[in-house]
Amino acid sequence: MNFYNNLNELGISNPYNFGWLAVIFILVFTWAITWILMPVIRKFALQVSWADRPNARRLNKEPLPNAGGLAIYAGVIVALVLAILIRPIELQSVLAQVLTILLGGSILVLVGFIDYQFSLPSSFRLLIQILSALLLMANGISLDFDFGTSSDLFLSVSLTLLWVVGITNAINLTDGMDGLVGGVSFITAMSLLAVSAQFPNCAAATLVLAALAGAALGFLRHNFHPSKIIMGDAGAYFLVMY
Repeated sequence: MNFYNNLNELGISNPYNFGWLAVIFILVFTWAITWILMPVIRKFALQVSWADRPNARRLNKEPLPNAGGLAIYAGVIVALVLAILIRPIELQSVLAQVLTILLGGSILVLVGFIDYQFSLPSSFRLLIQILSALLLMANGISLDFDFGTSSDLFLSVSLTLLWVVGITNAINLTDGMDGLVGGVSFITAMSLLAVSAQFPNCAAATLVLAALAGAALGFLRHNFHPSKIIMGDAGAYFLVMY
């Protein structure tokens, strides 16, 4: 009984149920997929020159692949598709929201990757980030306020936009130091997972966060100093959607 209570205190509700085992499985599975894919993506990126070249502003002394976000994206997508197929928890009620996050994340990955290779205008990147935030809000994913005033909707829209756009660029800026963006992403995902696991109605969010934590951990193994690959805009943009 003490073991049961201790697990509950850690945020694992119903520890004797199958649900939390599914969360661990998704985390480990995503970590394995990302960890295995990262060297493959790195080799391909060097072959097609998807890499940051050494210059006066960069610390790397040789070309550094910048396509790590693609492995993160692939790992999370595969894990979530698997979760939907095996249905370890009830996902039907929030499946539309999960698919919305996947769509928004996919758009940001595409734009971020193109931007990193060809330098898109900053105004275009900002527009895509705003549209992605609006896509989330259109499907009921937003920061909600209920103060009973006429400004509640304005606050929800404004702060959701600020969150998506602001955190997207903040995460992107941390990609310049070895291990920083992967470490921050892993710690954040695990912290939010511990919170969401305490609420049965947040089961889908818990699975998404488990997949994100696993992907960040798989990337981190290859991003420690000296970094063998960096995330790039694609990965940074994708992380924020989750």
